[in-house]
Amino acid sequence: MKYEPKEHPSSFDPLGRLWDSRTEPPQEMAVSAASGPSFSLSYRDPRPAFLVLREGRQERRELREKREGEYSASGPVLIRTEEWLRLPETAERYEAWLNRRSASREAELRRLSLRLRAEAAALLESPGSDWLAVALPSPPELEGACGGRLGELQDAVLEALFLVLTDWQRAGGDCRLDLLAAYPASPAEFAAAREFIETVAEQTLGHRFAASCRIGALIAPDLAASAAAEIGRTADFLVLDGAADEAAPEEAAARFARAAEDIAAAVRRVKPAAALLAAGPPAAAALADLYRIGLGGIFCAPAQRTEALLRAACLTWIDRQERFGGLEESGRIG
Repeated sequence: MKYEPKEHPSSFDPLGRLWDSRTEPPQEMAVSAASGPSFSLSYRDPRPAFLVLREGRQERRELREKREGEYSASGPVLIRTEEWLRLPETAERYEAWLNRRSASREAELRRLSLRLRAEAAALLESPGSDWLAVALPSPPELEGACGGRLGELQDAVLEALFLVLTDWQRAGGDCRLDLLAAYPASPAEFAAAREFIETVAEQTLGHRFAASCRIGALIAPDLAASAAAEIGRTADFLVLDGAADEAAPEEAAARFARAAEDIAAAVRRVKPAAALLAAGPPAAAALADLYRIGLGGIFCAPAQRTEALLRAACLTWIDRQERFGGLEESGRIG
């Protein structure tokens, strides 16, 4: 049965606290993208923008001609560092580290760190890397692992990102780096993850960067709405992620939309201006429902992005016609 969402009023900035003093919210973002339809927002628009953002590193080399301090108009690109562990060269080092005893594990971790640093460098050199939202890895094989193995891996990823970012900035490059804790199961887990990220950031890049770094949470759709609300209270942004759902597309999309509605309602009760986006194939399939629920937008893989842009443009156009048509009939717009 198709999911029918309720209409929710949506008066919050779709990226909320993601904006900082270095960048101003673009004026034309209703369907935000490097290319594609865009509808300007004005005082007449009661609904904020719905963003269609990129997921994954772009391989096509492009000339980066950005003015100093200028960031992507469309928002951040979502990067899942867990995918780095599946790349052939990195996977070999990861498996070696995973299977070593403590005597040689430290040496393998150093080798793995070099590979992670190479991936981070390739990321910053890729097109569209001026604003990144990077999710820390949380591989299933390390769930409940003893000896802090997950912490060691995440520390290596953060250090690789921060060291490469330092080199990039020294060479005159510019990149805004936001970070995502991966799938916290409770507010306490997110608080611990945030403190961990801030500690590594301060040790590597100093207090100023650690204080300004935006830290969000990648949350699973099956997380209790009450837990999501408490995480959203302190997170700078939330990304509801359906990537792990392997059900049939229609079933996964309907389930994802129901979860999104419950979580969005719970989060807004405690933080009305919360920045809440979605990711994963079910999010793209449920785009119309997520738009009506009032989410800020979705992250899309390249294969889904063109269709998502067209659907979002249609929804925005229909929404504007319905809203302004009603105002014109009532004589409020001449």
